[in-house]
Amino acid sequence: MQAGAVATYEFVVDGGVINFDAHGEGERQSLTYEEGRGVASDAGELVPPVAGTHGWFFRNRGTEDVVVTLRTGGDYQELRKLI
Repeated sequence: MQAGAVATYEFVVDGGVINFDAHGEGERQSLTYEEGRGVASDAGELVPPVAGTHGWFFRNRGTEDVVVTLRTGGDYQELRKLI
């Protein structure tokens, strides 16, 4: 994403709750936007102050599998899923 671009997001967890970290990196900076523990859903906007890579890390600390559905929109170039 470019600095000042706006991306909207919503994620919903089916089957439990997760921990997450919304973060970014670029221009020799590491940023944390929001962290959540035991969350079933979240929504909002990412507006990075620097150009770079911005996104989420999701972790399931439960014993059962969960499905995380992420919906995004806005001004970004690419959406990648890393496992």
